[in-house]
Formats: sequence, C-alpha cells, structure tokens
Amino acid sequence: MRSAQSTTLAEFRRDQVASMVGQQQAKQDGAPPAINRVHSAPRLSQGEDVLPKIVVGICAMDKKARSKQMANIMKRLSRYGEFEVVVFGDDTILNAPVEDWPVVGCLLAWHSEGFPLKKAQQYVVLRRPYLVNDVFAQDLLLDRRLVYRKLVESGIPVPRHIIVDRDHLESGQDPEGFVETEDYVELKGERICKPFVEKPASGDDHNIYIYYPFSMGGGVKRLFRKVNNRSADYDATHPGTVRRDASYIYEDFLTTGGTDVKVYTIGPRYAHAEARKSPVVDGKVQRAADGKELRFPVLLSPQEKETARMVSLAFGQRICGFDLLRSERGKSYVCDVNGWSFVKNSTKYYDDAAGILRMVILSAVAPHRLLAPPNPPMSLSDPANPEDAIGNHACLGSMSDIHEGEEDDEEVAAKAALFAQLAGTQEDDLTLRPDEELRCVLAIIRHGDRTPKQKMKMKVTQAPLLALCNKYLDSKGKQAKLKSPSELQDLLDVVRQLLEELEMPRAKPAEASLPEDQAATAANDTLQDEEFREKFRIVKTILEQGGQFAGINRKVQLKPLRWASPAEGEPAARPRVAEALLILKHGGVLTHAGRGQAEALGSLFRNIMYPQHGPSGGGLLRLHSTYRHDLKIYSSDEGRVQCSAAAFTKGLLDLEGSALTPILVSLVTKDTGMLDAYGKGASEDIQRAKAELYAQMTLDPETGTSRCAAPHSTTPLVSPPASPKPAEGVGRGGSAESSVHGQARSLSRNASASASTIRAAASALKLAQGTLADSEAEGFVEGASNIEGRPHIFPMPEQPLETLKTMHVLLGALVEDLHQLCVEEQRPNADAGRSYSVLNQDPKDWVFEDDKPCSGERLLLLYDRWRKLAKAFYSEKKSQFDISKVPDIYDAAKYDAIHNATIMGPKIKDVYLTAKVLADAAIPNEYGIEPEGRLRISTAICSQLLGKLLADMAYMREESLATAGHAGSGDSLEYEVPLGAEPEPMGGSPHAERDGEEDGDDSSLHRLCPSYATDINSPLRHVRTRIYFTSESHMHALMNIVRYAHLGTGSNGEALSSVLSSEGQEVLASTRELDYMTHWVFRMFENKSLPLNDPRRFRVQILFSPGAAHNPLEVVPIQMNHTLPVRARVPVHSKEDPTEGKGGVPLAQLESTLKPYAKPFKRQSEPYSMRATELNSQTSELDYWM
Repeated sequence: MRSAQSTTLAEFRRDQVASMVGQQQAKQDGAPPAINRVHSAPRLSQGEDVLPKIVVGICAMDKKARSKQMANIMKRLSRYGEFEVVVFGDDTILNAPVEDWPVVGCLLAWHSEGFPLKKAQQYVVLRRPYLVNDVFAQDLLLDRRLVYRKLVESGIPVPRHIIVDRDHLESGQDPEGFVETEDYVELKGERICKPFVEKPASGDDHNIYIYYPFSMGGGVKRLFRKVNNRSADYDATHPGTVRRDASYIYEDFLTTGGTDVKVYTIGPRYAHAEARKSPVVDGKVQRAADGKELRFPVLLSPQEKETARMVSLAFGQRICGFDLLRSERGKSYVCDVNGWSFVKNSTKYYDDAAGILRMVILSAVAPHRLLAPPNPPMSLSDPANPEDAIGNHACLGSMSDIHEGEEDDEEVAAKAALFAQLAGTQEDDLTLRPDEELRCVLAIIRHGDRTPKQKMKMKVTQAPLLALCNKYLDSKGKQAKLKSPSELQDLLDVVRQLLEELEMPRAKPAEASLPEDQAATAANDTLQDEEFREKFRIVKTILEQGGQFAGINRKVQLKPLRWASPAEGEPAARPRVAEALLILKHGGVLTHAGRGQAEALGSLFRNIMYPQHGPSGGGLLRLHSTYRHDLKIYSSDEGRVQCSAAAFTKGLLDLEGSALTPILVSLVTKDTGMLDAYGKGASEDIQRAKAELYAQMTLDPETGTSRCAAPHSTTPLVSPPASPKPAEGVGRGGSAESSVHGQARSLSRNASASASTIRAAASALKLAQGTLADSEAEGFVEGASNIEGRPHIFPMPEQPLETLKTMHVLLGALVEDLHQLCVEEQRPNADAGRSYSVLNQDPKDWVFEDDKPCSGERLLLLYDRWRKLAKAFYSEKKSQFDISKVPDIYDAAKYDAIHNATIMGPKIKDVYLTAKVLADAAIPNEYGIEPEGRLRISTAICSQLLGKLLADMAYMREESLATAGHAGSGDSLEYEVPLGAEPEPMGGSPHAERDGEEDGDDSSLHRLCPSYATDINSPLRHVRTRIYFTSESHMHALMNIVRYAHLGTGSNGEALSSVLSSEGQEVLASTRELDYMTHWVFRMFENKSLPLNDPRRFRVQILFSPGAAHNPLEVVPIQMNHTLPVRARVPVHSKEDPTEGKGGVPLAQLESTLKPYAKPFKRQSEPYSMRATELNSQTSELDYWM
C-alpha cells in the first residue's frame, strides 16, 4: 500500500512541475523580456490582480495547528503579503469527506494523536497540493522499527540495537533466536548487555524502560510523557525481566552526562539545537518561570549538521524534530525521529521559520516571485537589520526567562557565609575580583564510611560445590567467579543442602567398643564436621544477609587446588576439580552514614566551591543548567567507591529521589586504570617498607629479634593440567635502585620517546640512590622509632611491642564477650537488625536498633569478624604478630565504636584507642619510610591520576587562550595570542584503557551560542569540574607527592620549589589519618586583566581535608545517626604573592613541580569544541548553511 501511494505522489509531483513549467513558458511568450530587478524597482506584490495570494492550508489537530508556536510562525508568514493561511479545523478533518476540505496550493499536514493520517493522504492524492512535509512518509514515524531501519539504510548513526518483532506471535511468545538472561538480551547472536533501553515499536507509545544490571542495584527506570514535573520513575523492586506483550527495540544505554539534545530542522539546510536535562537521571523536569521545560540553545558540530540534513531528506520532512544523544565517547547518535516539531518561546526562531517557509513554498509554487523583495517588516520583533531575521547560528532562543528558584541576594549571602563557616573557609575566599574567573575545580575524594571488609576461606571437597566450580569455571581453568544473583543463589542452595546433611542426627557407635585408632578417627571426623558446620553457617548467613543479591557487595571465588582425571563418559580433554578453595568476600559496603557523608559533601561543594555572585547569580546550579559547567565524575571499580560518587553527585546537582542506581549509570564513569590500586612498580618498594616497619614494631629489646610474620604476597592460581602453561619468571626483591631502573624502562615503553619523560625517570633514579644512609645518620627524633643503625620511623609508639601485647589481650577479652552473647542468644538466626540498601534507600530511612548490630549485620558475623582478627593478629604457635592486621583491627574497632557501641560494651573503647596508636604508625609508613621512598611508591600508584589532573588544568588554560578576545569570551583584545603561544601538550602515547576506551581528553560536549547568551558571563567558556573517587592508597600517594615533590629535580635538572606554604607543610606533617571522605581540591582561577603570557594569569588553590578523622568516642553520641562529620578543608598552597587574588600557586610552577612524577596524558581535541581558528567563522556562519 505504501509503495503505491509513493508512486502516485511521485507522478503527481512530475505533473505539478510540468504544469508549472508550462504556465511560466506561456507567460514568458506573451511578456516582455525579463528584467533584472533591484530593490529600487516597484514591488510586484503591489499588483494584487497580477499576483494573487498563495493559499496555505494547515491540516492538523487544533491543539497543534492553533498552538502558540504555529500562530507566531503563520502570523509572520502572512505579513509578507503573499500568503493566505487556512486552518482546516478538527471538525472538518474528522467529520467532513476529503472532497469538502478546502482547496489549497500548499499543504502543511502532520500526524498527532487522533489525526486521521490515511484521510489526509487521500486528500493529497485528490487535490495534489505542494507538500512541505511528505504525508506518506509519516507512516514511517508511527513505527520505531521502520524509523530505525530507515536511519540505518540512510547511513545515519544510531545506537547499537536489536529489534524483537512479535507482530505475528501469540502473547508472551518470543521470536526464534531471542534469549534473555539476568545480564543481557540476545537475538540471533547479537547481544545487548545491561544497562539497556527498551522502546515500544509503536511511535505513539512513550513508555520506555531502562534496565539496570544487578551489579549496580538492578531495577528499572520507567520513562513516560511529562506529568507535572515528573518524566520518569525508578522501580528498585522490578525483577529486571523484559516486557513480552508487544514488539520492542533494545539498544545500548549511552551515557551523555545527564543531557539530551533536541534538534529542529526547517528544510535540509537549517537546524536549531537545544539541550535539556535528561529524564534518566532523577526524572525531575526543570522548568522556567513560565512553566515551560528549561532548555538552552547549543552549537552543532559539522557532523551533527550533516546528520540533521540527512534526517530531513531521508524522511521527507522539511519541518522535523529528532533526538540526538551525544555520547561521552565523542560520537552523536539519533535515537528518535518525531516528525513535525517547533521550538518553543523563541522569537528569533519564529522569524527564521517564517522566512525559510516563504522561500521553500515560493520556490516550489511560484519561483518567479522570489525576484521581488517581500513587504517589510518581516519580523514582529522588528530587528534593526531585516536580513538578520533569516538564518544565523544553529542555536537560537532567549535566556532571559530562566528561573531556578534562587533566593534573594541576602539569603544567598547568608547561606554562603554559613557554609563557609562550616568548611573553615574565609567568606571572602568565595568572592572573586571583577577581572577574575573560576576556571577549574578538581577534587580527589576517598569513599565514605563502610562496613569492615572481610574474607573467608575454606577448602572444599564436597561434590555439589565441586560441581558448581566446574560449571562456572573460566575458560582458562583458573577460577570460578560467582557474582550474579543466579550464581549466588546456586551457591546458597548448595550450602543449605550441605548444612542440612551435616546437621542431620547420625547414629554414633560407642567409643568404648571401638579400637583406639578408630575411636581417634571418629573423634577427628566429628571435630571436622563441627568445623564445616560452623563455616557453612557463616557462608549461609552472609549469602542470606539483606534478603536479595542485587548490588555490588558480595563475591565468591572457587579456585581449583587439585585436579582429577575425567569421569567416565566425560571428554578426556577436560579434567575435573577434585579440591577447591572457596573464598567468600563480603563487607566493605557503603553504610547509611557513608552515603550521608557523600551527599553532604556534594551539597557543600555546590554551595561554597563556586562563586554565587555576578549579574545572573545562582552559583553552580545555574552554571550547570546553562551548559557552561563541564562536569565529569570518575570512580574506581569498587562498589563503595561507585556509590560514594553517585551520592556525592546527588548532593552536588541537588537531584531528587532516593535511588542512586540511575545516577550511577548515567553520570559516574568507572576508570579502573587510573583510580584502582596499585600501580605497577610499587609492590617491591612497599614490601621493603613493610619489612622494615614490621621488624621495628615487633623488635624485642631484650633479645634483639623481631617477632613479626613476613609481609604477605599473592598466592598464584593453580592451572588445570589439561592445558599447562610455562611458569613465568618472578622477579626477586632487589634494591631501591633496581626498582627505579624498572620504572624508568616502564615509562620509556609506555610514554612517547620524549626527552622530558626520560629525564623525569632519570631524575627519580637519582633520588633513589643512597637515601637510607641519610636517615641512618640522623639523631634522636621525638616520637620516632630511634633504633640505632636503622632508619627512623615516625610516628612510632614508645614501646611498640608492649602495645602489641596489650592489643592481643584486649582482643581476647572482646572475643570472649561476643562469644558469650552468641551463646545467650536463643534465636541465632533472628538477631539481625533492619537491613539498609545504600543504592535505593535515603540515609534518613535507616533505623537505629539499640540491641542489634547496625545495618542488618548478624551477631554471629560480628563475633566471627573479631574472632578471625584475633586469631590472625597473633600466632600462639610461632609467638609472632602479624602487623598487616593492624589496619583491619583499627578499621573494625572504629566501625563498631560508631555503629555498635551498645553491643560491644566498654571494651571497645580500649580496643579502639590502642588500635589507633598502632595504626598511626603502621598505615602511613606502609607507603614508604623515608621521603624518597615515599615518592617512588606514590609515583607508581598515582602517576596516571596526577597526569590527568595536570591535563585538566592545561586544557582549561588552552581554552582560555583560544577564546581570548572573541565575542562572548569575556576578554578584551588588549592582549593578543602570539603565534605559538599555546602551551606545549604533555604528549604521550596510549596508556591504560578506561573500561575499554583509550585515554583522551574528556572535554565538554555542549557549547552555548554566544549570540543569544546575552545574560551569561563568558558563554564561550566553561568551568571544568572533575571529581575523582578512589580509595585510601591514592590519598596517601597524592599527599606524599605534594609534600615531597620539591626534593627531586626537573626535566632539565633544575631544582623544584614546593607548592605548599609553611603552614600547609605543618598541616600535612601532623595528619595521622586519612579517613573516609578525605579529599584534595585544586581550584584554578584566571585573572583576565593580566597578559596572556603572564605566568600569574592562572593561579591554583590547593585545599585539603583529612575527612571524618575524629575520635568516635568523643564526637558521636550513641543515640544519633552514627555519622561522623567531615573535617573542614584548609588551604595548604603557598602564598607568594597575596596581592593577586587570595593566594595560590601559579599554574606554571605547579606543573614544573609535579610533572616529573606524572604519567603523560594523551590529549585529544574535544569533539564539540571551538578552536581559535573556528571562532571567527562561527560568529558569521549562517544556520542556513550549504
């Protein structure tokens, strides 16, 4: 049917063109020669009888045809004096036959709810008017399957997708080749993994679902047409199974920074783009003062303009709207084509639309009229230059109606002062000079409060567990990882079965009737059964905790220890696992307190980290909503770190709702290479530092020997015998010099062969030589170990061995008390308090229960945690202390002092205070004992992060230089950019991948149109915010580099200067603990009154907070919310020139000091940016481009 209609329309168009050509030829035969008219010639439109008006019909439902937007455009079109506009009306369209519809020369017809599209197509065949939008092609827009197929056929980029067609199937039936699992859907081998988007095939059905993976909390976000201020809701309880009641499209979920782009075309040569807040984040619609959704005009890249042209032509819709997804990978994709769409509330757009429609209609119906200029004025807005009303930038609209619910100036100032006081910051630090701008905010943050990390190991030989190991064994035969809900449920079922068998009563023969050797064997079997029962009870309790497996908190590994020959009937090439090591990792979960800390810190950043003044006011939220805020949030792979990042983002952007899963998926990017510990090359130095630390802490003054266990090393996995692999050479522990030689080789391989990088590695080598001798020559140091002939370790308890012995006694007493509580508990499986889900529950939903462990932990697990710590801390058999357990003991003691003080009793106070003394010595010195060693270790851990920080600041400097002096930059032309003045890139070749993507600059995706951002300061520029969430090791590494970087030499052998003030050095030297929410902030400012080549033009503030480093026994009352406050940030940067701003390090000095320790970061040009050479053309480029 569609092809026949298309053929009829094509024949009609040929006839129409032939008719027009014949009419023109007839007129020319009897007319004088054509005259080349100029503006002084009389207007042809003065002769009404010569040039009758062209009748333009509007065939659409009244709600659309008589809308404000349509009325504005038609009013402008009528003012040309060349057109008569006829609106058909609902009654005519719905009730009258097409023969009675008005006869028009040009038709504007489009489908909407209730519109009889087939009837309109019959009218077109009958009357053959000129069509602005092809009514036959609109059939495609009613079916998303046809839309996607057309996009693919036309070479227009779309998200990767599959189409599951159920048109001819029974309800609930799947097409052949369709597979659904917990983690993905698949059709004929094409797999779409969660998170993915499910779209109904019907174009009129706007109930779109987003399915999240269980590893990120699971659940579904339902998107729908706006209802009041809501456009989406998240359902955490949804099982995650797809709908089967109709046909659907499944496509990859693309992260876009929480922003969607809507593009409006008027013909293939004009496009207008607006950005809006995406509904996938929190589902709240941002609205302006007039109630309309808040949108801002943005520039389109040349590739996006070409996409707009192709969409308009492919679907035959000159006036067309479509949705564009700007992926953070730098590519744009079309995800929906809506057909007829107009921009709301833009006078400039109405002028352009009317002007372009006039040219389109006249070109098709009466091209000779284009020789005559139209009647002025063309625009109701009466621009100074009438020609300006047609075509300009691909970004239109006004920003004067923005309403963000801001308080008045006094309320803003009062709130800023309050938050400044809470953060320990001077109020005037929030006030910038008139000629200074904030350019960059970089923060490195440790995750929030968490439960203690735990690990349980047990060797298993039971057949059901070995079968499970064989079932999920990886392709290399190394191990079986169980993380998904179905895998963990399989394990739970097996454990329940084994535990039931172990607890069944068995007939026991009388020991007196057995021979002595058999009696001993029976007693031993009974003891082993009891141990297995105890361990399986713990495994069962851990797996059952929380009631569901959604989340990122539990992981089980089954590692083969021994292999057996294949059983009969099995392939000979596949051996069987005969014994395995079961490793159950649990705990380490962000608590309600940790989420509250992260949200509060994000809110604090929103209120005090960004200027609140200026012509428009509004601070961060206005900056973000007007697309001048280039925001990226990064996280390591650990679940607690990801959840902290999502909670911080919720507070930073003031997002609604209690669920973190949509925020985590949409706005948080995992970067395992940059933010996970440890870096390559650090292990040997850390092992040497630990060996010295452990020896000194356990040194017995009487015997002169150390009573410590050796530092732990990783146990290699056992490969299956069926596919043996040659053992790889394992490097032996060497000297500090050999370690840095290896680092130099690594840098030379991974970075480009730039002289500066190799010189930086040589500089590190110079630092490594002969450093311990300096420490040995030092005299007595207050608070240090002060052992003759050994390097000083600071801080160190006065009698560390006696302190360790005290800790051993305290742990024994605490474990005994907890064991007694378990014995007295009549219902061991009923002692769990209310569980708390950090992904889906607000911190205020947490409930305190005085007599139960916090957050759903069971009393049995609480006891087992301390029992294992006490057992591992001291070996009675070897009379040795394991210092590696000191951080774990302190971690558990502080957690229970905060969350379980009423259960633990008074003994927890003594355990905490003793553990604190030991931890202050053990934890920081694991990252090196002397400054040079700390620099080597820290460089290996966080060189990639440091390189990214320097690249962030260098990029914003380049943007400032590129936009200096251009309209909308906020700069004068007093200082021109000299040729070659751009900073030299930090160079580099590809480094570690970011979840499969190469490193590159993660620059902004959206740029405001400067022509229409009249109430925006510096619309061409962005404030770059990068938030990096990581773990404790990176915080220690970054602190050591900032403290000791000046001890090295630069790339040319020059001496380096410290970036810290004397007060800052004292702050860092006195810091003993980098607790949860420890953070560093680098804020870069630009003084636009200084020349571009002045090194003082860019200054960087360095702020530091040790996080929630408080004594919980002093800060947190038992009946409160178990949340330690985060300590205020303090400035630690040098203040060499206090006359410039409020102090700070010149960017050039910061770069020269830190660059030798940073890994070069590969820089790329940003996908949607403007360089200096492009800016001049952007200011004059017409939207109506060729």
